[in-house]
Amino acid sequence: MRHTLVAAHTGCGVHPDNTVESFLEGMRIGADIVEVDVRVAGDGTPVLLHDDSPLLRTQAYEALNRPEVRCRLDPIYREYELASLEQAIRLSEREGTRLNLDVKSADAVAPAMDLVRRLNAAGRVYVTGCTDGIAAHYPDVRAMLNTPDFLSPVQMLRYASFADSACDAAAAGGYAGLNMNARTCRREMVEAAHARGLLVWVYTVNDETAMKKYGGMGVDAITTRRPERLIRLQKK
Repeated sequence: MRHTLVAAHTGCGVHPDNTVESFLEGMRIGADIVEVDVRVAGDGTPVLLHDDSPLLRTQAYEALNRPEVRCRLDPIYREYELASLEQAIRLSEREGTRLNLDVKSADAVAPAMDLVRRLNAAGRVYVTGCTDGIAAHYPDVRAMLNTPDFLSPVQMLRYASFADSACDAAAAGGYAGLNMNARTCRREMVEAAHARGLLVWVYTVNDETAMKKYGGMGVDAITTRRPERLIRLQKK
């Protein structure tokens, strides 16, 4: 449990997801990793945003951030500015906080990865979400292979075979590890991954009992909206 990294899910405190204020909350709590969702504005600027919008394809970042425009993305932006990925990377630099960039669309991959390189942040960044091709084109950035959110009855019955297949695919694709819905993760997967030098992350775990369960399995990181709970457990 002491070796499991704490990954603060976007919106782990009182502020809305993907805002600068929410990102700072994750850092202040003391999380090892802070997760953000990444899309790209019309001018190629990577922005922190979960849901897609046609405005992303027609508006540059500065135009999107005008109050009368950004509130069309989500009502929360009446009070909060639309954050950029560059803001998050620069804010995290002083503390050395690691980032999980959950890239939400294929068109955001290149702008986000190019920015990570330009700001010399590759050593602090992991990528989940749209990760196809990242290992090949950006080998200095650690990409995680996302496994299915739900398993078929056959996969559940033959879990060891599923674990070997997933781990072999991750190793062959140059991924750093697996990013898994916690409900699909068993000890066999963790053992198979670690035998191949792969990491295992699970999401989104908010219950203390479940945190103990997955920490006991030896997962490498737990993504949670309650990072303070996981930090407290690790100190016991």
